[in-house]
Amino acid sequence: MKYIIYLIILLLLLLQFGSAYDTNKFYIIDITPNALSPSDLKTVKITVENTLIKPAYKVGIEIFPEKESPVKVVGELKKEIGFVGVKERFTVDYDIYIDKNAENGVYYVPMKILWKKSAGEEETMEETLYFSIRITGELKRANIDILNVTTIPEKVMPGDDFSLRINIKNVGNSDAKSLKSRLIIDSLFIPVGSDTEKYIGSLGVNETVSIEFNMYVKRSAESGEYPLRFVLEYEDEFSRTNIKNTTIGVVVKGSPRIYIQEIIIEPSKLTTDTEGLFMIRLINTGTEKAEDVKVRIAGADKILTEGHQFIGEIAPEESQTVSFGVSVDEDAEIGKHGLKIDISYQDTFGKSYENSKIYEITVFAAEPFIPTEYIYALIAIVVLSLIIYLIIAVRFKEEE
Repeated sequence: MKYIIYLIILLLLLLQFGSAYDTNKFYIIDITPNALSPSDLKTVKITVENTLIKPAYKVGIEIFPEKESPVKVVGELKKEIGFVGVKERFTVDYDIYIDKNAENGVYYVPMKILWKKSAGEEETMEETLYFSIRITGELKRANIDILNVTTIPEKVMPGDDFSLRINIKNVGNSDAKSLKSRLIIDSLFIPVGSDTEKYIGSLGVNETVSIEFNMYVKRSAESGEYPLRFVLEYEDEFSRTNIKNTTIGVVVKGSPRIYIQEIIIEPSKLTTDTEGLFMIRLINTGTEKAEDVKVRIAGADKILTEGHQFIGEIAPEESQTVSFGVSVDEDAEIGKHGLKIDISYQDTFGKSYENSKIYEITVFAAEPFIPTEYIYALIAIVVLSLIIYLIIAVRFKEEE
């Protein structure tokens, strides 16, 4: 009886061993790479080993990614491997794409292994394994940033030609493709010899490029900062289109423009020994204040008591009147005199301006003590009286 019990135990052990002998077990040995970033599209190599003592026939692999998982498989999900010997390893490749909005973490993807115990076996064995993908890092995206904006020359004034230089850099972690820029300008700016659209092409990570627009600013432009829209359009390596709108300020420094608005002479008729005032009204028609305004008059040495006056500052659209004393010498030449009026001034940057005007005045002879018309009237009266006297005298003689 004792031997029968031993025999039963031995048979049970043999059955258990045989069952284990007929079972194939697969293990994932390696995943390369197993760390990806959002928007990555990479080939992942999965290495599997048959760890038990029996070969597997007609081995196949099939992946079943979950719909909600950020880990996506691109291409065929099923792979045919064939025969896999004892302790033998095989590697399968899958193209894995990580969703651009994926959060960092570890994600498991189910992978089913199918095989047969022998070449002629009809029954298919299967086993489900899980391989892990770690998502880490930032989203792969091109990001174009403006480093600085400069104008050449540095000071832009109304009526100037200038260049607007914009330096940009790709500060993202993906190359930018089909990069182009567009400048939307104010009506006071006119493109010169170039378009307001520039095509750059490709810009790699951490690469910089300089974009230059040549323009003319109209003389009517007032002082101030003018906002210009700068638009960048580009694609990243996944052909996603990006549009970036930025406002660029161009500072225009206006210039003063001083002109003679009016000239007044008091008295209006100048004669020798005349005294009075010669008044000049100046107006600033520019867009910037005029500083250190001076007026000089040449050619009036025997007419005006002075030839230079300092005004100082004249604000835009404002006027100032400067007066020169009039004192016509006795020996001043009778007739017309050309006065050269020179106006000089500066802007707030120290740039000097100057303009001139010739003004003609007439000096008449001094009036006699008794007005000429009175003398002529007296002569006429005397002559008339003489004629009347003669007529009366002749008639009186005839009557005698």
